[in-house]
Amino acid sequence: MKPYLPLSLAAALMVLSSPVLAQTSGVQSPQAVADQNVKAETQDMATLQLQAAAGDIDAQVRLADDYFTGNGIGQDYAQAFEWYKKAANAGNPEAQTELALMYAKGYDVVPVDYKEALRWTRIAAEQGYVGAEYNLGVAYDNGLGVTADLMTAFSWYLKAAEQGYDIAQFNVGTMYELGQGVLADPVQARAWYQKAADQGNAPARYNLGNMYIVGKGGEKDAAKGLALIEASARQGFPLAQSRMAGFYYAGENVPQDKVKAYAWALLAAGDGDPDGENLMKTMDGNHLLSEADMRQASDLADTYASAQ
Repeated sequence: MKPYLPLSLAAALMVLSSPVLAQTSGVQSPQAVADQNVKAETQDMATLQLQAAAGDIDAQVRLADDYFTGNGIGQDYAQAFEWYKKAANAGNPEAQTELALMYAKGYDVVPVDYKEALRWTRIAAEQGYVGAEYNLGVAYDNGLGVTADLMTAFSWYLKAAEQGYDIAQFNVGTMYELGQGVLADPVQARAWYQKAADQGNAPARYNLGNMYIVGKGGEKDAAKGLALIEASARQGFPLAQSRMAGFYYAGENVPQDKVKAYAWALLAAGDGDPDGENLMKTMDGNHLLSEADMRQASDLADTYASAQ
């Protein structure tokens, strides 16, 4: 599990006061450009392999990543395992975390070994590597290679959450809300959901939205709650889609709209959400929509889905 950090790109637009003719001389064909790119990638890979063989730990990790994903080279889990292991033995926490995952899943390279996975994850986590901290929380949460212990799981999730990892922030919020591994504290739950929601985490937006609607852990604000749940639904989160369907079906927090209700239920059901499926069956059974309404709902569902 690699934590993905958002990258920020800036683009500048230049306004020209007069037309500019496109230069055609010396322009390469698309195939020539593609051939040059392949040649450059091959040279880069050769250099990377030499650096890794010479003991460059960062190069070893990059090479292992490339073998694992097949980026610029044929996918080869066995080679990925060996290079991760070299870098892990040299103390690199990212390699230790990836090696642990390979032990946890096997990938037809090594027998699945949760204890070895846990050992390497702990080594990386104790160096403060956020991905390992989160994974160690998962291990204690689910009893993978260790006796399940929600208090210990919470402590590792919290370490990762404090480093800004949104999934860990969501888990911390959930555990505070449910009182799992820590005393229930809806105020803290809302605060951690907010941190994750601010990073675009769809489940956190959904849970935080529900807290606003009922006033749990702070102010009651149905409009803000609805906006959060709808944002989650538009990201494709099935529970949020089903909730939106229910809102529109009952006219709760929104004007009643059977077409929108059916559209959201259609999306939720498509992702296997039982509440969405049940609402569709109810609406179909009671013949609440005309054929024209059904077409409109289907088109609306397509519009929602295309925006995800």
